Amino acid sequence: MDETTFWALIDGARAEMTPELSNQAEILQTKLEQLPPAEVAEFDRIFTRLHHDAYRWDLWAAAYIIEGGCSDDGFHYFRAGLIGLGRDVYYAAVRDPRTLVSQPSRGVDFSNEEMSYAAASAYEAITGRELPDSGLTHPREPAGERFDEATVDQKYPELAAKFGGGGQ
Repeated sequence: MDETTFWALIDGARAEMTPELSNQAEILQTKLEQLPPAEVAEFDRIFTRLHHDAYRWDLWAAAYIIEGGCSDDGFHYFRAGLIGLGRDVYYAAVRDPRTLVSQPSRGVDFSNEEMSYAAASAYEAITGRELPDSGLTHPREPAGERFDEATVDQKYPELAAKFGGGGQ
């Protein structure tokens, strides 16, 4: 599996999902269950790498604004949801979180915890065993400069205006 195939699976699941059901992860898992176990493991490795690459303070600030606050777990789920939004949205947001202002304020799964588990669930369904560890180490700290919760809306006023803001 390469990154092009990875994103095709993400986009395919997104295209088939019912927004009201937020069932993208379930659809993705079904698609992954059609693949050989090694491909599912490679999908997970790519997902994990992208998830780690998005572990950035500037994205956490954007998540804080969009979600109206964002804990460690919440940022984990936000990054999974960001991957679920597709290649273009993901890479644009990693370059500049302000680009998330182009996303609708409703009907978007910015936080999608279940996306984190789709590969592991598919692998277990196929093999009856747990997914092997990706071998990638999560960064100890987010990259970049920490944001201040009290002034986070000033960092990305366009996001605060659209999504309601995080720092009151």
